[in-house]
Amino acid sequence: MAAYSAANCCLVFLASTAVRLIFMYSPAREWFRDRIELSTPLTDWKRVEEGLSLLSHGVSPYSGDVVHESPLVLLLFHAVRSLSGNIFVVVQAFKEWTLCFEAMEMYLEDQNKGIYLCVELVFERGMPTPWLDAYLQDHLSLRLMPEYLDLVVYLLSPYAIGSCVAQSTVIFTNFSIVLSIYTAMRGNAALASFGVAMATYQSLYPMVLLSPGLLYIMMYFICVSLLLVQAKLKWQGCMKIVLLFILWLGGLLSLSYQLFNSLDFMKATYGFILSVPDLTPNIGLFWYFFTEMFEHFRPFFLWVFQLNAFFYCLPLTIKLRQNPGFLACMLVSVIAIMKSYPAFGDAGLSMALLVIWKHTFPYMRNAFLITCLLLFATFLAPIFWYLWIYAGSANANFFFAITLVYSTAQILLSSDVLFAYLRREYDLVSGIYPKVMDGEPANVVFN
Repeated sequence: MAAYSAANCCLVFLASTAVRLIFMYSPAREWFRDRIELSTPLTDWKRVEEGLSLLSHGVSPYSGDVVHESPLVLLLFHAVRSLSGNIFVVVQAFKEWTLCFEAMEMYLEDQNKGIYLCVELVFERGMPTPWLDAYLQDHLSLRLMPEYLDLVVYLLSPYAIGSCVAQSTVIFTNFSIVLSIYTAMRGNAALASFGVAMATYQSLYPMVLLSPGLLYIMMYFICVSLLLVQAKLKWQGCMKIVLLFILWLGGLLSLSYQLFNSLDFMKATYGFILSVPDLTPNIGLFWYFFTEMFEHFRPFFLWVFQLNAFFYCLPLTIKLRQNPGFLACMLVSVIAIMKSYPAFGDAGLSMALLVIWKHTFPYMRNAFLITCLLLFATFLAPIFWYLWIYAGSANANFFFAITLVYSTAQILLSSDVLFAYLRREYDLVSGIYPKVMDGEPANVVFN
């Protein structure tokens, strides 16, 4: 069965790569590049080309207000400009295979967690032995064999394919995120911190992924110490990954300064992300709200909107501290929703990560509604954009309405998967069959 699944996975991988290459070298590529749902002022390939042209003429790409890509990514494309289209396909291929291995690790981690929970309940809380047999039967019934579904979803996702064909540089940020999560799961603090630092260097918001990285390294230090929980080793692991993150990020920023001999890139990248000066319509929540706002209210609401992307890190970390893998998936979803310049490529990664937890999907309550909302947003966004900009038979409210539908679908998806995860955790502890109270099955209600 595993060989059959792996063979199917390879076939889907080859087919998806062929689809990407066909679109990449077809006239449809220009249509994808012009889609504001796929490219933002931060990740637009045409802006990158403008920066490359300025570099070729010896002009700083950050002297104007067009280029907002990170310096090292610009220099990478400047060095291999003739192969730029193929780089996107290669990077996405590496990301897809890393995502596959990451899914297997998370699956095994989640299944093994049930065994540890069983031992804890029996030996530390004094649960009776008959309960152990019932628990193991329930746990086995809640298990699901991995089927590489997350990789297939990402390979065939129109969001991922569209981002690759549009040559959106969000692919590089996504690859750094996937690398950081996978290496943290393997206990590699150096590569995990480098992945978070690289993603932060490109997009700023992924710095919140330092939280699951810390939890993973702490768990790794506990495992190598023969399950003896030593606070000293925990703190050593935390300090190690934090210091490595600061060193990696400082090194990347220092290298960028040395190459351009200027700090203009800081204002053009991080300053641009935080201040949101470009209100070009996109699939996010910022542009319309700040277009309609009085200028003297702008600083306050800018702080409120930006803090949303970072605020949820703390409560989610406290609640999901026993499962850093699921915490990382939830934080990636929050970033895709709350960042100032989101695109479909961000949602493509978050959905692929959430699919890893497909064994919780039977507990979801709004799957049909979420699917319908995502389909409506995906197909109606280009139509409403055309009616507004080209046909002139609609206005900005049409397109903004569909962005609200898209954001609502993402919020419902993240919250519903979180509910499903917590509901399944409850069943693992209490049993999947409801207790009988006063002769009637008890109902479990989560508020």
